[in-house]
Amino acid sequence: MPLSYQEVVDHPIFSEPPFRWRMGVRSLAAHEWLQPDDRRSADLAEKELLTRQRRDAVFAAQARSEPASVEIHDLVVDALAGHELAPVAARRHPLETAGLSVQEDLCLLEPVGSSWVLTAGSVCFPTRWDLRAVLGSSLAAIHSPVPSYDRHLDGRVDRFFDRMVPGAVAHRLNWSLVGDSARRLEPEARQAPTALPDDPATGLHLRVERQTLRRLVGHRAIVFGIRIHVWPLGEVVDHVGAATLAQQLVALPEAVAHYKDLDGFRHELADWLRGI
Repeated sequence: MPLSYQEVVDHPIFSEPPFRWRMGVRSLAAHEWLQPDDRRSADLAEKELLTRQRRDAVFAAQARSEPASVEIHDLVVDALAGHELAPVAARRHPLETAGLSVQEDLCLLEPVGSSWVLTAGSVCFPTRWDLRAVLGSSLAAIHSPVPSYDRHLDGRVDRFFDRMVPGAVAHRLNWSLVGDSARRLEPEARQAPTALPDDPATGLHLRVERQTLRRLVGHRAIVFGIRIHVWPLGEVVDHVGAATLAQQLVALPEAVAHYKDLDGFRHELADWLRGI
């Protein structure tokens, strides 16, 4: 079975108002880095198909990224062995092979001057962003479309990366409400409906990104992992807390609600949640 909401979400993902972006980073043991489940075969098959059909859209790397990518590949092989799983056998860029072996998407971040820069990525399941458009960009540039990121988080994220000790592993959670259960959400196709579905329990899905950070030991670099989990809203609303989610929806600033594609129906959804 795929992992349940309770197995993935180990702390509250909706915060008390007023809204602000929070890092919400928590430490992990090394054996908790990857999160394989019974969807692994299907997810890896979809990744392989996307790679065959659209490799330029799902993998990109700068030449400088290969040494650190070898270390990431070795970490993936060791981690999979701990789960009694094997990596895929492929003669590709080491980060690409690593990404095709796990359900997580994997990005390599390396310091360039005073910034952390995306130098390679194996990203088959993005939440509406384009890997090719941000390759070589700093964290601040990558997050420039996020409203108030510069006010709430800019600088704090870079400093956290600077302070990570070699071998450290951490994670955070990010949420979206979407109208599609697909793992890959294209940037040009905004997936949330423009109006509240007749049955929000089945017409909306809670999409949670389990984002992991692992500082490499042999290189001054960080591997950023993104594991996508999707559940019909009705399946998880009791665990989320209907009143808590309603409060979060109402508290979102207009710019953030627009960024999350919720501005067309968030107040109606909040009313529906209060009713249950």
